[in-house]
Amino acid sequence: MEEKNLILIALIVLYIVIVFLFSRIGKNREIGSRKLFWRSLFLTPVLGLAFYFSSGHRKMIPYTERKYKCERCGYVFSEEFEYCPFCEKEGFKQELSPVKQFMT
Repeated sequence: MEEKNLILIALIVLYIVIVFLFSRIGKNREIGSRKLFWRSLFLTPVLGLAFYFSSGHRKMIPYTERKYKCERCGYVFSEEFEYCPFCEKEGFKQELSPVKQFMT
């Protein structure tokens, strides 16, 4: 009787490990790895595979940060300065203009 219990426990652990490894591929999809794990665990990995293929690739959401650009040399600073430090070393007092820079 105990041998059957050990085999059953081993099969359950193997099933959970397979579902976990399968769910790791879902992190680049819209469904995500956590949702894919739970759906595959309770609805079998075959249905989890159907959910995986039905969800699209995760889209990157662009955002902007406020930066400061020197019109003379073209250098972009993340800190606000009154004048461009590089142009100031060369003897020019060039003011920095605020710009929005797309970040990825």
